[in-house]
Amino acid sequence: MKPTDEPDAPAWGQLRDGLTLDALQEAVEKSGYPLQSTIFQLLEQDFRVQQEWGFRDRLSGEMRSIDLVARRELEHTPPQESRIRPTLTVMIECKQSNLPYVFFSTSPAPWKLDLPTICGLGIKEVVVTTDDNPSSWHFSVSEALDLTLHPFHKVEGFSIVSKCARKGPRLELSGIDAYNGIVMPLISAATHFIEASRPPTTAHWFDAYLVCAVAVVDAPMIVATNNSSGVKLEARPWCRLFRHEPKDLGEFLGEAGRHLAVDVVHKDFAAQYFTDHLLPFAEYFREGALRNHEVLATGEGFIEGHEFNPESLRDFLKPKAGHGS
Repeated sequence: MKPTDEPDAPAWGQLRDGLTLDALQEAVEKSGYPLQSTIFQLLEQDFRVQQEWGFRDRLSGEMRSIDLVARRELEHTPPQESRIRPTLTVMIECKQSNLPYVFFSTSPAPWKLDLPTICGLGIKEVVVTTDDNPSSWHFSVSEALDLTLHPFHKVEGFSIVSKCARKGPRLELSGIDAYNGIVMPLISAATHFIEASRPPTTAHWFDAYLVCAVAVVDAPMIVATNNSSGVKLEARPWCRLFRHEPKDLGEFLGEAGRHLAVDVVHKDFAAQYFTDHLLPFAEYFREGALRNHEVLATGEGFIEGHEFNPESLRDFLKPKAGHGS
């Protein structure tokens, strides 16, 4: 039966205190749960999707949940042939609003991103040596696999996002709403997953997770840019937001901090985003991870001196065992 305000209806379906079915319907539609269900149905054919995935907030320590976590095991070889099992993991927060999200300050992709990232390995970087130089070079796993050269990784983005809110007959912008509703939960959930996926020191085989953060919104998405005639407004279906945060004191290159990317995607573009952009990036990761599974498992790689190019590594990396000293 449908909920009703009829007085003789069963108690479990009777609306009280003047509540109408139309008001209840409107509240549910505005809540964002229908959008979450829509994205779940979109992804469940190709991903294992968990709703309301729980995590511990990195700042407050409180238990929270994110709308969806989607996992896709990428094609891999048997354990006797590879020590790495690559998996794509996507943290997803869904937001619904009649009022727009506005993005400011276009920004080129930072030279190094800490999100998307690869976790689940026993190492955080790959140390590369050659046969014609006593030096060693340290690269993040993303750099060692040339993920930083992939078009998905090099997308330009924005450094500021605000959400419109009504103030009487006018609109005003609130960066706090966008930060608390999108950026904070996604980064906290990703941070928790990265820490929780750390393997034991005795591990021989590893799950290598490519972790990305995505907000799917059912709201207008507007880019605001300045030009000689004033502010220009443009609608877009996908905007990448770059978030800069400090590193812990004492970390190497701590003054540079870290950059994290959150993709904000309109619900009507979500299928295209996953199919045409994110999944090809994940496939590129899979190919590099399986080709260099021993390097990722040990954190040590070797390149012939005449082939060494710090800007492109994955096709030349070899396990260090048996090479050099």
